[in-house]
Amino acid sequence: MTKIRVMTYNIQHGHVHLDDHIDLTRTCDVIRDIGADIIGLNEVRGRAWGDTTVSDASRYTAQVEEMAAYLGYHCYFGRSIYLSGHKPYGNALLSKYPILEASVIRIPNPVDPADIRRFEPRSICRCVVGVPAVGAVPSTFDCPMARLAVYSSHFGLSPAEQEHAVSAALIALGEEALPFVFMGDFNMEPQNPLMQPLHETLNSAAGFIGEKKSHPSHAPTALIDYIYTSRSVTITAADIPRVVASDHCPVWADIEY
Repeated sequence: MTKIRVMTYNIQHGHVHLDDHIDLTRTCDVIRDIGADIIGLNEVRGRAWGDTTVSDASRYTAQVEEMAAYLGYHCYFGRSIYLSGHKPYGNALLSKYPILEASVIRIPNPVDPADIRRFEPRSICRCVVGVPAVGAVPSTFDCPMARLAVYSSHFGLSPAEQEHAVSAALIALGEEALPFVFMGDFNMEPQNPLMQPLHETLNSAAGFIGEKKSHPSHAPTALIDYIYTSRSVTITAADIPRVVASDHCPVWADIEY
């Protein structure tokens, strides 16, 4: 039996809430304090390229790579979009354990995205993590590993975007042969009818979380960040710590598979 702690965190690209400066070390300290082994991140910036301003160069750095170096973790950045044509933005994964595979699944755009306020292309980041067997050395790729697929996504704000995101997720998860975790900021509350297929087909951390909310972090009123797993994975604990290092609180879960 493999036991690990997973976590989903919309980091608001490192902004300290109610402030305009970026502090990735504070984000990393939240992860370290929670003791998460595998973390799905949303609203992550990549390194800007091309004709960049001084502001771009200082703010659009390789954020998940910087966090991985600070924590001593492995990482993958899954770009969803280029903002202004040259500023990468999307989801990412941090992992204490080796990332064996990584890819980006594009979520189809609605038919008329121009009619949607604050529309942006979205994606699902998929990684396969090799979690070492009990007693194995975690830093080597040839040790016995219990492979786990980890999906992280940030859904859009409109019902049309959310419908496409849920559909794309269900297709990808339905084809997944490995035990998996699916987590992220879905921008929907649990009672939204579009969430029902996820509730019905996957295990959810919601039963451990109770009435706790995840957004906004300074005074949470809505639960929009989730952790689900395949039926082959057991969730044994979960929580939403009240931490103000982003506009979202992190959500973590302990799993066994």
